[in-house]
Amino acid sequence: MTAIATPIAVEAIPEPPTPASRPAPTSLQGDVLQSVRNAAKLGLSLLATWAVALGVRILLPRFLGPATFGAFQFADAFTTAVFVLATLGLETYVRKEVATRREHATEFFGGTLLVTLAMSAVIMVAALAGLAAAHRPPSVLLLVLVLGIAQILFNANAITSAMLHAVGAVDGLSVLNVGVKLAWGAGILAALGTGHGAAGAAVAVLAAETLRTVALAILARRHVGLRFLVNRAASGGALRASLPYYVAGLAQTVYGRLDLSIMSFLARDVEVGWYGAASTLAGMSLLMSPLIGWVLLPLTSRAAARSTDELLVVARRAMEIVLAAAFPVTLALWLGADEIVRLAFGAAYVPAVGALRILAPTFVLTYAAMVNASILIRLERGWAVTGVSLGGMALSPALNLWLVPRCLALYGDGGAGRGAAIALVVTEAYTVVALGWLLGRRALDRRMLGALGRTIGVCAAVIAADRLMQPLGIWRLPIDGALYAALAVAAGVVDVRASVAFVRGMLARRTEQRRQAAEGVA
Repeated sequence: MTAIATPIAVEAIPEPPTPASRPAPTSLQGDVLQSVRNAAKLGLSLLATWAVALGVRILLPRFLGPATFGAFQFADAFTTAVFVLATLGLETYVRKEVATRREHATEFFGGTLLVTLAMSAVIMVAALAGLAAAHRPPSVLLLVLVLGIAQILFNANAITSAMLHAVGAVDGLSVLNVGVKLAWGAGILAALGTGHGAAGAAVAVLAAETLRTVALAILARRHVGLRFLVNRAASGGALRASLPYYVAGLAQTVYGRLDLSIMSFLARDVEVGWYGAASTLAGMSLLMSPLIGWVLLPLTSRAAARSTDELLVVARRAMEIVLAAAFPVTLALWLGADEIVRLAFGAAYVPAVGALRILAPTFVLTYAAMVNASILIRLERGWAVTGVSLGGMALSPALNLWLVPRCLALYGDGGAGRGAAIALVVTEAYTVVALGWLLGRRALDRRMLGALGRTIGVCAAVIAADRLMQPLGIWRLPIDGALYAALAVAAGVVDVRASVAFVRGMLARRTEQRRQAAEGVA
Protein backbone atom coordinates (compact mmCIF):
# COMPACT_ATOMS: atom_id res chain seq x y z
CA MET A 1 0.00 0.00 0.00
CA THR A 2 0.99 3.57 -0.51
CA ALA A 3 0.98 3.81 3.21
CA ILE A 4 3.21 6.22 5.00
CA ALA A 5 4.25 7.46 1.64
CA THR A 6 0.88 8.81 0.60
CA PRO A 7 0.18 12.07 2.36
CA ILE A 8 -3.33 12.86 3.41
CA ALA A 9 -2.82 16.41 2.32
CA VAL A 10 -2.01 15.74 -1.32
CA GLU A 11 -5.68 15.37 -2.18
CA ALA A 12 -6.80 18.91 -2.82
CA ILE A 13 -10.08 19.70 -1.11
CA PRO A 14 -11.73 23.05 -1.43
CA GLU A 15 -12.30 24.82 1.85
CA PRO A 16 -16.02 25.00 2.60
CA PRO A 17 -17.45 28.34 3.60
CA THR A 18 -17.20 28.93 7.34
CA PRO A 19 -20.29 30.20 9.15
CA ALA A 20 -19.77 33.54 10.79
CA SER A 21 -21.23 32.18 14.01
CA ARG A 22 -18.13 30.13 14.83
CA PRO A 23 -14.36 30.62 14.64
CA ALA A 24 -12.80 29.69 11.34
CA PRO A 25 -11.43 26.17 11.52
CA THR A 26 -7.91 25.43 10.50
CA SER A 27 -7.25 23.83 7.12
CA LEU A 28 -6.92 20.11 6.58
CA GLN A 29 -3.20 20.55 5.81
CA GLY A 30 -2.69 22.45 9.06
CA ASP A 31 -4.49 19.76 11.03
CA VAL A 32 -2.49 17.03 9.33
CA LEU A 33 0.76 18.87 10.10
CA GLN A 34 -0.14 19.13 13.77
CA SER A 35 -1.29 15.50 13.85
CA VAL A 36 1.92 14.29 12.19
CA ARG A 37 4.03 16.18 14.74
CA ASN A 38 1.97 14.84 17.63
CA ALA A 39 2.07 11.32 16.21
CA ALA A 40 5.86 11.54 15.89
CA LYS A 41 6.29 12.69 19.49
CA LEU A 42 3.89 10.11 20.88
CA GLY A 43 5.28 7.44 18.59
CA LEU A 44 8.82 8.00 19.84
CA SER A 45 7.61 7.79 23.43
CA LEU A 46 5.77 4.57 22.57
CA LEU A 47 8.93 3.11 21.06
CA ALA A 48 10.83 3.90 24.23
CA THR A 49 8.13 2.44 26.47
CA TRP A 50 7.86 -0.56 24.15
CA ALA A 51 11.56 -1.32 24.59
CA VAL A 52 11.15 -1.31 28.38
CA ALA A 53 7.92 -3.32 28.23
CA LEU A 54 9.44 -5.90 25.90
CA GLY A 55 12.30 -6.61 28.27
CA VAL A 56 10.06 -6.86 31.33
CA ARG A 57 7.39 -8.95 29.63
CA ILE A 58 10.01 -11.41 28.48
CA LEU A 59 11.61 -11.69 31.92
CA LEU A 60 8.32 -11.93 33.84
CA PRO A 61 7.23 -15.32 32.43
CA ARG A 62 10.76 -16.68 32.79
CA PHE A 63 10.98 -15.72 36.48
CA LEU A 64 7.44 -16.71 37.44
CA GLY A 65 7.11 -19.92 35.41
CA PRO A 66 4.06 -20.89 33.32
CA ALA A 67 1.72 -21.69 36.26
CA THR A 68 2.38 -18.57 38.38
CA PHE A 69 2.49 -16.40 35.27
CA GLY A 70 -0.88 -17.87 34.30
CA ALA A 71 -2.35 -16.74 37.63
CA PHE A 72 -0.88 -13.25 37.14
CA GLN A 73 -2.28 -13.09 33.60
CA PHE A 74 -5.69 -14.16 34.85
CA ALA A 75 -5.73 -11.41 37.49
CA ASP A 76 -4.61 -8.81 34.95
CA ALA A 77 -7.20 -9.85 32.36
CA PHE A 78 -9.96 -10.19 34.96
CA THR A 79 -9.44 -6.73 36.47
CA THR A 80 -9.27 -5.13 33.02
CA ALA A 81 -12.53 -6.81 32.03
CA VAL A 82 -14.55 -6.02 35.16
CA PHE A 83 -13.35 -2.47 35.76
CA VAL A 84 -14.19 -1.45 32.21
CA LEU A 85 -17.71 -1.24 33.66
CA ALA A 86 -16.64 2.01 35.33
CA THR A 87 -15.11 3.72 32.28
CA LEU A 88 -18.51 5.02 31.06
CA GLY A 89 -17.17 5.68 27.54
CA LEU A 90 -15.73 9.03 28.55
CA GLU A 91 -12.34 8.58 26.89
CA THR A 92 -13.85 8.57 23.40
CA TYR A 93 -16.25 11.39 24.31
CA VAL A 94 -13.31 13.54 25.46
CA ARG A 95 -11.36 13.10 22.23
CA LYS A 96 -14.46 13.87 20.20
CA GLU A 97 -15.67 16.95 22.10
CA VAL A 98 -12.71 18.52 23.89
CA ALA A 99 -10.83 18.74 20.59
CA THR A 100 -13.12 21.64 19.67
CA ARG A 101 -14.28 22.78 23.18
CA ARG A 102 -11.37 22.86 25.61
CA GLU A 103 -13.33 24.55 28.40
CA HIS A 104 -15.89 21.73 28.39
CA ALA A 105 -13.43 19.43 30.20
CA THR A 106 -13.87 21.20 33.54
CA GLU A 107 -17.65 21.26 33.14
CA PHE A 108 -18.14 17.49 33.21
CA PHE A 109 -14.95 16.12 34.82
CA GLY A 110 -15.74 16.43 38.54
CA GLY A 111 -19.19 14.87 38.44
CA THR A 112 -18.20 12.01 36.16
CA LEU A 113 -15.12 11.25 38.28
CA LEU A 114 -17.28 10.80 41.39
CA VAL A 115 -19.57 8.44 39.50
CA THR A 116 -16.69 6.31 38.21
CA LEU A 117 -15.06 6.06 41.66
CA ALA A 118 -18.35 4.99 43.28
CA MET A 119 -18.92 2.36 40.60
CA SER A 120 -15.34 1.12 40.97
CA ALA A 121 -15.76 0.58 44.71
CA VAL A 122 -18.88 -1.52 44.15
CA ILE A 123 -17.17 -3.54 41.40
CA MET A 124 -14.15 -4.25 43.61
CA VAL A 125 -16.28 -5.64 46.45
CA ALA A 126 -18.38 -7.75 44.07
CA ALA A 127 -15.32 -9.09 42.20
CA LEU A 128 -13.50 -10.20 45.36
CA ALA A 129 -16.65 -11.77 46.79
CA GLY A 130 -17.32 -13.65 43.56
CA LEU A 131 -13.78 -15.00 43.29
CA ALA A 132 -13.80 -16.05 46.95
CA ALA A 133 -17.08 -17.89 46.37
CA ALA A 134 -15.44 -19.62 43.39
CA HIS A 135 -12.69 -20.82 45.80
CA ARG A 136 -9.88 -18.88 44.17
CA PRO A 137 -6.73 -19.01 46.37
CA PRO A 138 -5.79 -16.02 48.56
CA SER A 139 -2.77 -15.27 46.35
CA VAL A 140 -5.08 -14.67 43.37
CA LEU A 141 -7.42 -12.51 45.48
CA LEU A 142 -4.45 -10.37 46.50
CA LEU A 143 -3.39 -9.95 42.89
CA VAL A 144 -6.92 -8.94 41.90
CA LEU A 145 -7.09 -6.40 44.75
CA VAL A 146 -3.79 -4.70 43.90
CA LEU A 147 -4.22 -4.82 40.12
CA GLY A 148 -7.84 -3.70 40.55
CA ILE A 149 -6.79 -0.51 42.34
CA ALA A 150 -4.20 0.06 39.62
CA GLN A 151 -6.91 -0.40 36.98
CA ILE A 152 -9.13 2.19 38.69
CA LEU A 153 -6.28 4.71 38.45
CA PHE A 154 -5.55 3.62 34.89
CA ASN A 155 -9.15 4.34 33.83
CA ALA A 156 -9.07 7.79 35.42
CA ASN A 157 -5.68 8.51 33.85
CA ALA A 158 -6.95 7.52 30.43
CA ILE A 159 -9.58 10.26 30.59
CA THR A 160 -7.05 12.90 31.67
CA SER A 161 -4.61 11.79 28.96
CA ALA A 162 -7.39 11.98 26.38
CA MET A 163 -7.88 15.65 27.26
CA LEU A 164 -4.21 16.36 26.54
CA HIS A 165 -4.41 14.42 23.26
CA ALA A 166 -7.53 16.33 22.25
CA VAL A 167 -5.88 19.74 22.66
CA GLY A 168 -2.56 18.61 21.18
CA ALA A 169 -0.54 19.14 24.38
CA VAL A 170 1.59 16.02 24.04
CA ASP A 171 5.15 17.15 24.86
CA GLY A 172 4.93 16.63 28.61
CA LEU A 173 2.77 13.56 28.08
CA SER A 174 5.41 11.93 25.89
CA VAL A 175 8.08 12.44 28.54
CA LEU A 176 5.72 11.21 31.25
CA ASN A 177 4.95 8.02 29.34
CA VAL A 178 8.62 7.13 29.17
CA GLY A 179 9.32 8.05 32.81
CA VAL A 180 6.40 6.04 34.16
CA LYS A 181 7.28 3.02 32.05
CA LEU A 182 10.86 3.13 33.33
CA ALA A 183 9.55 3.27 36.90
CA TRP A 184 7.20 0.38 36.13
CA GLY A 185 10.00 -1.74 34.69
CA ALA A 186 12.40 -0.95 37.53
CA GLY A 187 9.75 -1.79 40.11
CA ILE A 188 8.93 -5.16 38.55
CA LEU A 189 12.59 -6.09 38.18
CA ALA A 190 13.18 -5.13 41.81
CA ALA A 191 10.23 -7.26 42.91
CA LEU A 192 11.48 -10.26 40.96
CA GLY A 193 15.05 -9.77 42.10
CA THR A 194 14.05 -9.67 45.78
CA GLY A 195 11.86 -12.75 45.48
CA HIS A 196 8.46 -11.05 45.85
CA GLY A 197 7.18 -12.69 42.66
CA ALA A 198 3.76 -11.95 41.21
CA ALA A 199 2.54 -9.93 44.22
CA GLY A 200 5.58 -7.65 44.04
CA ALA A 201 5.06 -7.16 40.30
CA ALA A 202 1.45 -6.17 40.95
CA VAL A 203 2.54 -3.59 43.55
CA ALA A 204 5.02 -2.16 41.02
CA VAL A 205 2.17 -1.73 38.53
CA LEU A 206 0.13 0.13 41.16
CA ALA A 207 3.04 2.39 42.13
CA ALA A 208 3.70 3.36 38.50
CA GLU A 209 0.03 4.16 37.90
CA THR A 210 -0.06 6.31 41.06
CA LEU A 211 2.92 8.29 39.77
CA ARG A 212 1.12 8.79 36.46
CA THR A 213 -1.99 10.07 38.25
CA VAL A 214 -0.10 12.82 40.07
CA ALA A 215 1.81 13.97 36.99
CA LEU A 216 -1.28 13.97 34.74
CA ALA A 217 -3.18 16.11 37.22
CA ILE A 218 -0.45 18.76 36.95
CA LEU A 219 -0.31 18.60 33.13
CA ALA A 220 -4.09 18.76 32.73
CA ARG A 221 -4.34 21.80 34.98
CA ARG A 222 -1.57 23.53 33.03
CA HIS A 223 -2.65 22.76 29.46
CA VAL A 224 -6.41 22.22 29.68
CA GLY A 225 -7.19 24.45 32.66
CA LEU A 226 -8.82 21.43 34.32
CA ARG A 227 -10.39 22.08 37.71
CA PHE A 228 -12.49 19.87 39.98
CA LEU A 229 -16.03 21.17 39.61
CA VAL A 230 -19.28 19.24 40.02
CA ASN A 231 -21.74 20.39 37.37
CA ARG A 232 -24.64 17.95 37.40
CA ALA A 233 -26.14 19.10 34.12
CA ALA A 234 -22.86 18.96 32.19
CA SER A 235 -21.86 15.67 33.78
CA GLY A 236 -25.23 14.11 33.04
CA GLY A 237 -25.04 15.31 29.44
CA ALA A 238 -21.57 13.86 29.02
CA LEU A 239 -22.64 10.51 30.44
CA ARG A 240 -25.67 10.34 28.14
CA ALA A 241 -23.60 11.27 25.08
CA SER A 242 -20.95 8.70 26.06
CA LEU A 243 -23.40 5.83 26.37
CA PRO A 244 -22.83 4.31 22.90
CA TYR A 245 -19.04 4.54 23.34
CA TYR A 246 -19.39 3.01 26.81
CA VAL A 247 -21.33 -0.01 25.61
CA ALA A 248 -18.99 -0.47 22.63
CA GLY A 249 -15.87 -0.22 24.80
CA LEU A 250 -17.37 -2.59 27.33
CA ALA A 251 -18.08 -5.16 24.65
CA GLN A 252 -14.65 -4.83 23.03
CA THR A 253 -12.77 -5.14 26.31
CA VAL A 254 -14.85 -8.07 27.48
CA TYR A 255 -14.41 -10.11 24.31
CA GLY A 256 -10.75 -9.10 24.09
CA ARG A 257 -9.99 -10.28 27.64
CA LEU A 258 -12.62 -12.94 28.18
CA ASP A 259 -10.53 -15.67 26.57
CA LEU A 260 -8.07 -15.83 29.47
CA SER A 261 -10.85 -15.78 32.06
CA ILE A 262 -12.79 -18.58 30.35
CA MET A 263 -9.63 -20.61 29.81
CA SER A 264 -8.76 -20.37 33.50
CA PHE A 265 -11.94 -22.28 34.31
CA LEU A 266 -11.59 -24.82 31.48
CA ALA A 267 -7.85 -25.62 31.61
CA ARG A 268 -4.84 -25.64 33.93
CA ASP A 269 -3.00 -22.49 34.92
CA VAL A 270 -0.08 -23.65 32.81
CA GLU A 271 -2.29 -23.50 29.69
CA VAL A 272 -3.25 -19.95 30.65
CA GLY A 273 0.45 -19.16 31.05
CA TRP A 274 1.31 -20.49 27.60
CA TYR A 275 -1.50 -18.56 25.97
CA GLY A 276 -0.63 -15.47 28.02
CA ALA A 277 2.92 -15.64 26.69
CA ALA A 278 1.63 -15.86 23.10
CA SER A 279 -0.73 -12.95 23.73
CA THR A 280 2.11 -10.91 25.21
CA LEU A 281 4.26 -11.33 22.12
CA ALA A 282 1.37 -10.81 19.71
CA GLY A 283 0.24 -7.75 21.62
CA MET A 284 3.57 -6.07 20.97
CA SER A 285 2.46 -5.72 17.33
CA LEU A 286 -0.21 -3.32 18.60
CA LEU A 287 2.50 -0.89 19.68
CA MET A 288 1.14 2.00 17.65
CA SER A 289 -2.56 1.31 18.21
CA PRO A 290 -2.87 4.06 20.85
CA LEU A 291 -1.96 6.61 18.15
CA ILE A 292 -5.26 5.85 16.41
CA GLY A 293 -7.20 7.13 19.37
CA TRP A 294 -4.69 9.77 20.46
CA VAL A 295 -4.24 11.39 17.05
CA LEU A 296 -6.82 10.14 14.54
CA LEU A 297 -10.00 10.91 16.48
CA PRO A 298 -9.10 14.56 17.23
CA LEU A 299 -7.98 14.95 13.58
CA THR A 300 -11.22 13.50 12.24
CA SER A 301 -13.23 15.66 14.64
CA ARG A 302 -11.76 18.80 13.12
CA ALA A 303 -12.05 17.44 9.56
CA ALA A 304 -15.71 16.54 10.10
CA ALA A 305 -16.38 20.07 11.38
CA ARG A 306 -15.51 21.30 7.88
CA SER A 307 -17.05 18.64 5.63
CA THR A 308 -17.81 14.94 5.29
CA ASP A 309 -15.61 14.81 2.19
CA GLU A 310 -12.56 15.83 4.20
CA LEU A 311 -13.42 13.24 6.83
CA LEU A 312 -13.53 10.47 4.22
CA VAL A 313 -10.20 11.55 2.74
CA VAL A 314 -8.65 11.24 6.20
CA ALA A 315 -10.32 7.85 6.64
CA ARG A 316 -8.92 6.36 3.44
CA ARG A 317 -5.40 7.61 3.89
CA ALA A 318 -5.31 6.69 7.58
CA MET A 319 -6.37 3.14 6.75
CA GLU A 320 -3.52 2.87 4.22
CA ILE A 321 -0.96 4.10 6.74
CA VAL A 322 -2.17 1.84 9.54
CA LEU A 323 -2.34 -1.32 7.44
CA ALA A 324 1.06 -0.66 5.86
CA ALA A 325 2.56 -0.57 9.35
CA ALA A 326 0.62 -3.63 10.56
CA PHE A 327 1.29 -6.08 7.73
CA PRO A 328 5.10 -6.48 8.06
CA VAL A 329 4.91 -6.87 11.86
CA THR A 330 2.14 -9.46 11.55
CA LEU A 331 4.11 -11.31 8.89
CA ALA A 332 7.22 -11.37 11.08
CA LEU A 333 5.25 -12.86 13.99
CA TRP A 334 3.72 -15.53 11.79
CA LEU A 335 6.97 -16.57 10.13
CA GLY A 336 9.15 -16.43 13.23
CA ALA A 337 6.74 -17.70 15.90
CA ASP A 338 8.78 -20.79 16.77
CA GLU A 339 12.10 -18.98 17.01
CA ILE A 340 10.66 -15.92 18.78
CA VAL A 341 8.97 -17.96 21.55
CA ARG A 342 12.11 -20.02 22.25
CA LEU A 343 14.33 -16.94 22.27
CA ALA A 344 11.98 -14.87 24.44
CA PHE A 345 10.71 -17.36 27.00
CA GLY A 346 12.71 -20.55 26.68
CA ALA A 347 11.81 -24.18 26.06
CA ALA A 348 9.13 -24.21 28.79
CA TYR A 349 6.90 -22.06 26.56
CA VAL A 350 7.23 -23.98 23.28
CA PRO A 351 3.51 -24.98 23.43
CA ALA A 352 2.70 -21.26 22.93
CA VAL A 353 4.02 -21.31 19.33
CA GLY A 354 0.77 -22.57 17.79
CA ALA A 355 -1.32 -19.88 19.49
CA LEU A 356 1.11 -17.11 18.49
CA ARG A 357 1.03 -18.18 14.85
CA ILE A 358 -2.78 -18.12 14.86
CA LEU A 359 -2.88 -14.76 16.66
CA ALA A 360 -0.49 -13.03 14.24
CA PRO A 361 -3.08 -12.10 11.54
CA THR A 362 -5.47 -10.82 14.20
CA PHE A 363 -3.76 -7.50 14.54
CA VAL A 364 -4.15 -6.41 10.93
CA LEU A 365 -7.86 -6.93 11.57
CA THR A 366 -7.68 -5.07 14.88
CA TYR A 367 -6.02 -2.01 13.33
CA ALA A 368 -8.56 -1.91 10.51
CA ALA A 369 -11.46 -2.19 12.96
CA MET A 370 -10.09 0.67 15.08
CA VAL A 371 -9.85 3.02 12.11
CA ASN A 372 -13.33 2.12 10.84
CA ALA A 373 -14.84 2.60 14.29
CA SER A 374 -13.20 6.03 14.66
CA ILE A 375 -14.67 7.21 11.35
CA LEU A 376 -18.14 5.87 12.12
CA ILE A 377 -18.10 7.71 15.44
CA ARG A 378 -17.32 10.95 13.63
CA LEU A 379 -20.18 10.21 11.23
CA GLU A 380 -22.44 10.09 14.31
CA ARG A 381 -22.88 6.32 13.96
CA GLY A 382 -21.80 5.55 17.52
CA TRP A 383 -24.73 3.25 18.20
CA ALA A 384 -23.95 1.28 15.03
CA VAL A 385 -20.42 0.67 16.33
CA THR A 386 -21.96 -0.37 19.63
CA GLY A 387 -24.19 -2.91 17.88
CA VAL A 388 -21.21 -4.47 16.13
CA SER A 389 -19.26 -4.62 19.41
CA LEU A 390 -22.17 -6.29 21.18
CA GLY A 391 -22.23 -8.90 18.45
CA GLY A 392 -18.54 -9.56 19.09
CA MET A 393 -19.15 -9.79 22.83
CA ALA A 394 -21.73 -12.52 22.21
CA LEU A 395 -19.66 -14.33 19.59
CA SER A 396 -16.35 -14.46 21.49
CA PRO A 397 -17.43 -16.35 24.64
CA ALA A 398 -19.52 -18.76 22.59
CA LEU A 399 -16.52 -19.58 20.40
CA ASN A 400 -14.18 -19.87 23.39
CA LEU A 401 -16.51 -22.20 25.26
CA TRP A 402 -16.78 -24.40 22.19
CA LEU A 403 -13.21 -24.27 20.86
CA VAL A 404 -11.01 -24.26 23.98
CA PRO A 405 -11.92 -27.74 25.31
CA ARG A 406 -12.03 -29.25 21.81
CA CYS A 407 -8.65 -27.87 20.75
CA LEU A 408 -7.18 -28.91 24.10
CA ALA A 409 -8.33 -32.48 23.48
CA LEU A 410 -7.15 -32.38 19.86
CA TYR A 411 -3.70 -30.79 20.26
CA GLY A 412 -2.76 -31.50 23.87
CA ASP A 413 -0.30 -29.05 25.44
CA GLY A 414 -1.03 -25.57 24.11
CA GLY A 415 -4.29 -26.65 22.53
CA ALA A 416 -6.44 -24.45 24.78
CA GLY A 417 -4.49 -21.42 23.57
CA ARG A 418 -5.02 -22.42 19.95
CA GLY A 419 -8.76 -22.57 20.53
CA ALA A 420 -8.81 -19.14 22.18
CA ALA A 421 -6.66 -17.71 19.38
CA ILE A 422 -9.03 -19.03 16.70
CA ALA A 423 -11.97 -17.52 18.58
CA LEU A 424 -10.25 -14.13 18.65
CA VAL A 425 -9.39 -14.20 14.94
CA VAL A 426 -12.97 -15.07 13.97
CA THR A 427 -14.37 -12.35 16.24
CA GLU A 428 -12.04 -9.68 14.86
CA ALA A 429 -12.81 -10.73 11.27
CA TYR A 430 -16.53 -10.37 11.99
CA THR A 431 -15.92 -6.90 13.46
CA VAL A 432 -13.94 -5.64 10.46
CA VAL A 433 -16.49 -6.95 7.95
CA ALA A 434 -19.44 -5.50 9.88
CA LEU A 435 -17.84 -2.06 10.35
CA GLY A 436 -16.71 -2.00 6.70
CA TRP A 437 -20.24 -2.81 5.58
CA LEU A 438 -21.56 0.10 7.65
CA LEU A 439 -19.08 2.49 6.05
CA GLY A 440 -19.76 1.17 2.57
CA ARG A 441 -17.87 2.26 -0.54
CA ARG A 442 -17.26 5.72 0.87
CA ALA A 443 -14.28 4.43 2.85
CA LEU A 444 -12.69 2.66 -0.13
CA ASP A 445 -11.12 3.83 -3.36
CA ARG A 446 -9.18 2.21 -6.18
CA ARG A 447 -5.84 3.34 -4.81
CA MET A 448 -6.44 1.68 -1.44
CA LEU A 449 -7.67 -1.60 -2.95
CA GLY A 450 -4.73 -1.73 -5.36
CA ALA A 451 -2.24 -1.08 -2.59
CA LEU A 452 -3.85 -3.75 -0.41
CA GLY A 453 -3.62 -6.28 -3.24
CA ARG A 454 0.06 -5.50 -3.80
CA THR A 455 0.77 -5.84 -0.08
CA ILE A 456 -0.86 -9.26 0.06
CA GLY A 457 1.15 -10.31 -2.99
CA VAL A 458 4.41 -9.23 -1.36
CA CYS A 459 3.51 -11.15 1.81
CA ALA A 460 2.78 -14.29 -0.25
CA ALA A 461 6.17 -14.03 -1.99
CA VAL A 462 8.02 -13.64 1.32
CA ILE A 463 6.18 -16.63 2.82
CA ALA A 464 7.16 -18.77 -0.17
CA ALA A 465 10.81 -17.70 0.14
CA ASP A 466 10.76 -18.36 3.88
CA ARG A 467 9.66 -21.96 3.27
CA LEU A 468 12.76 -22.48 1.14
CA MET A 469 15.04 -20.99 3.82
CA GLN A 470 13.85 -23.16 6.73
CA PRO A 471 17.26 -24.84 7.16
CA LEU A 472 18.71 -21.43 8.13
CA GLY A 473 16.67 -21.33 11.33
CA ILE A 474 16.41 -17.93 13.01
CA TRP A 475 18.90 -16.41 10.54
CA ARG A 476 16.25 -16.55 7.81
CA LEU A 477 14.17 -13.87 9.58
CA PRO A 478 16.39 -10.84 8.79
CA ILE A 479 16.55 -12.09 5.19
CA ASP A 480 12.73 -12.22 5.18
CA GLY A 481 12.67 -8.62 6.43
CA ALA A 482 15.08 -7.36 3.78
CA LEU A 483 13.15 -9.21 1.08
CA TYR A 484 9.86 -7.70 2.24
CA ALA A 485 11.33 -4.19 2.20
CA ALA A 486 12.78 -4.64 -1.30
CA LEU A 487 9.59 -6.10 -2.76
CA ALA A 488 7.43 -3.47 -1.04
CA VAL A 489 9.40 -0.65 -2.67
CA ALA A 490 9.50 -2.42 -6.05
CA ALA A 491 5.75 -3.09 -6.01
CA GLY A 492 4.88 0.45 -4.98
CA VAL A 493 3.58 -0.57 -1.57
CA VAL A 494 5.87 2.12 -0.16
CA ASP A 495 6.23 5.12 -2.45
CA VAL A 496 9.60 6.57 -1.43
CA ARG A 497 9.33 9.69 -3.61
CA ALA A 498 5.88 10.53 -2.29
CA SER A 499 7.14 10.05 1.27
CA VAL A 500 10.01 12.48 0.70
CA ALA A 501 7.68 14.99 -0.96
CA PHE A 502 5.23 14.71 1.92
CA VAL A 503 7.89 15.34 4.57
CA ARG A 504 9.33 18.27 2.60
CA GLY A 505 5.89 19.79 2.22
CA MET A 506 5.16 19.53 5.94
CA LEU A 507 8.55 21.02 6.87
CA ALA A 508 8.11 23.84 4.36
CA ARG A 509 4.70 24.67 5.78
CA ARG A 510 6.07 24.70 9.31
CA THR A 511 8.92 26.99 8.26
CA GLU A 512 6.46 29.37 6.61
CA GLN A 513 4.30 29.44 9.74
CA ARG A 514 7.32 30.30 11.87
CA ARG A 515 8.35 33.05 9.44
CA GLN A 516 4.88 34.58 9.51
CA ALA A 517 4.82 34.40 13.30
CA ALA A 518 8.22 36.13 13.50
CA GLU A 519 7.06 38.89 11.14
CA GLY A 520 3.95 39.37 13.23
CA VAL A 521 6.00 39.84 16.38
CA ALA A 522 8.31 42.27 14.61
